[in-house]
Amino acid sequence: MMRVVNAVKAAVVLSLILLTGVPALAFDDASTVRVTRVDGAVTLDGAPLKEGAVISRDGKVEAPANAAAVLTWSNGSMVELYPGSSLVLRGVIFEADRKLEKSLLTLEKGRVFVKAQIPEHLFAHFEISAGNTSLMSQGAEFALSYNEKGKELTVLSLLGVVVTDLGGKKVRINEGEQLVHALAGAAGSPTPLPAKTKEALQKTSQRLGGSLLVDEALGSSGGPLVVKIGGGRNRRGNAPYTVKFKALTGGGSGKLKVINWQFGGGAGADGREAEYTFTQGVYVVVLIVEDENGQKASAQMNISVEQDCGC
Repeated sequence: MMRVVNAVKAAVVLSLILLTGVPALAFDDASTVRVTRVDGAVTLDGAPLKEGAVISRDGKVEAPANAAAVLTWSNGSMVELYPGSSLVLRGVIFEADRKLEKSLLTLEKGRVFVKAQIPEHLFAHFEISAGNTSLMSQGAEFALSYNEKGKELTVLSLLGVVVTDLGGKKVRINEGEQLVHALAGAAGSPTPLPAKTKEALQKTSQRLGGSLLVDEALGSSGGPLVVKIGGGRNRRGNAPYTVKFKALTGGGSGKLKVINWQFGGGAGADGREAEYTFTQGVYVVVLIVEDENGQKASAQMNISVEQDCGC
């Protein structure tokens, strides 16, 4: 029986690779967190930290002055520690029934840049505690700094949404916004990111590599036809949840004769852009395209609709 179960899981993982072009995690595995860059005398639980090291549960990474480090999740997420920072990885948990990976961290002091991103067939819950406050994102790129002496928290959202609870008030820091909050004071309101700050965050993101949250062009015509689903950056939401999708294509003849969307339950649509309102549940959105020469390609994206996702 176990061989049959493993064979089924392997077939599903292979299908996801063929559909999305992204290597899939095993459904019962959480990401492994590794150190992919060390600059200076960074430590892990008090011992010198080396590139390639695995960060285990409750591992504390400290970057003193003139030191920094980058942690990379096997699902694609990344965290960069700036000089003078201390970060604890509380754990990474995978809920197979919800296809949800939870990454829990504590920023004891300093600053981090976070790329909370995962492949299209999984969902993310990225949570960072700082002082008496916790921030959550289902997929975003943002900077977070915590002054443990002044008890002040600063959140800068470059892509996606960051949610925090300040004194019982849920505050959303939307894309392109910042929030400066004194932990002993009343909840403030987000304000637009200054242009220079946004530019600096963009440079940091680019330096760390590509982003799964950005709808990038797939190239011009010629060669194999390829397709990706764009537009659905926030793939978790509260019921009823409306999502706008768009087909991103490259290769092939350059002219498509079929662009078909399948939302589940027999619902579908045609065209480069599509919109659908989902009720509670987990859905697999499938996009199938065909060019004028008969080349076909497909992609998929999971959507999770909950009664209250907190996102």
